[in-house]
Amino acid sequence: MDAVEQLGLRVTLGDIVSRTGLALHEAKQELLNLAQKAEGHLQVSQQGEITYVFPPGFRSILSRKEQQDRLAALRRKLWGGFLYGLRISFGIMLVVSIVLIILALIALQMAASRGEDNNRGRSRGGIGFYYFPNLWIGNPFWQPYPYYEYEYRGEHSRRPHPRQQEKSELNFLEAVYSFLFGDGDPNANLEEERYALIAQVIQANGGVIAAEQVLPYLDVEPGSAALEYEDYMLPILMKFDGQPEVSEEGDIVYRFPELQVVAAERRPQRIPAALQEKPWVFSRATPEQLVLAGGLGVLNFFLAAILYGARGEVAAAAGSNAFLAFIYPLIGFLFLYGTLFLAIPTIRWFALQARNRGVERRNRVRQLWQQQLKNPTEALLRKLNFARRFSRQEVVQESDTLYSTERDLIEQRDYRLDEPEFRQLLESEATEAEYLGREVGKKQVHKPRPQ
Repeated sequence: MDAVEQLGLRVTLGDIVSRTGLALHEAKQELLNLAQKAEGHLQVSQQGEITYVFPPGFRSILSRKEQQDRLAALRRKLWGGFLYGLRISFGIMLVVSIVLIILALIALQMAASRGEDNNRGRSRGGIGFYYFPNLWIGNPFWQPYPYYEYEYRGEHSRRPHPRQQEKSELNFLEAVYSFLFGDGDPNANLEEERYALIAQVIQANGGVIAAEQVLPYLDVEPGSAALEYEDYMLPILMKFDGQPEVSEEGDIVYRFPELQVVAAERRPQRIPAALQEKPWVFSRATPEQLVLAGGLGVLNFFLAAILYGARGEVAAAAGSNAFLAFIYPLIGFLFLYGTLFLAIPTIRWFALQARNRGVERRNRVRQLWQQQLKNPTEALLRKLNFARRFSRQEVVQESDTLYSTERDLIEQRDYRLDEPEFRQLLESEATEAEYLGREVGKKQVHKPRPQ
């Protein structure tokens, strides 16, 4: 960074090496990394020389991005810890909340029934079983009558058979958490997949590509300023040690020497035409588990609302009942918990719809870049033809191995045997041996037979 400032914010690789004393490959990686983070640009001359240009306030840009990275890392840690606590607690809390509310209502009913005058108690608003609607909740963990589908055999015969339920990878507590907060980002490995596909495209094209060939795998919007300077190639050049090549017409292609070398010839694999982000799903739980979690949430909210409406009676009976005295301060929390248990999945469902619209838009943009690549312009065709000049694939055969760690030093192949002088000597010795063999054969043929 000091060298870039001292050299006037426009430097070459040689300038940095001579000023800092860094090794050539190390200085190249550092320059590419700095250009990517500090919003620098590459300039390529007609002779193919590369110049790195940095904005005047690149230190402040780096400082701002570093602070943003630290805050983002802190947010990820806090959010991860928060989700971990929720994953452990919410399923248990749901069951505990239902049990506590039911016990509180039973205790309140028992306290009301021990009054001297039930009629007068009811006129005062005492709660009794007659206030509860006649609802059958049933056992949410058991299905007494299995659902039947009919298997048709012939025109008029059919035989019922039970439907096979979908197996879930989640237990009850995990399903409750999944119902509330989902199962995380389905595109958590998107960057690894992105660069793996880009590397496959580079290798499939002989190690040389035009910038437009990687657009279907990036997140570059049409009309972006990055399209003019091809700045989106900087992280790819840094990651795969690439270098630009410039044609006489000023077209730029990018060559990656390390990706031009393979260990063996392999059948070409089908590469996806564009990177596809996966849509966010509401939950990985089965429909039965979602119905169970949602049904228990509705039951919990219903019971919490009844208890919240009877908080005055709970306060009156708390003096003579220790359990009600314990429950009374928790009534507001239980009601809030029951409300949030239903509100959070509802809000998350609407948020996922908006997020999936963004996923669909990015996928459409990548498909647009792919369509433009299928129907290239004249300028793009010229760049692709120029890239083919440098395209090659070198196969490192096992027979070309000079040294291997699996053999001792004395067992290593002597590479001097491949030198031209030694090969000529072997060929001359082989020719002489062949000549002598023929002469010996002739003498044996013309040798007179003994009488």
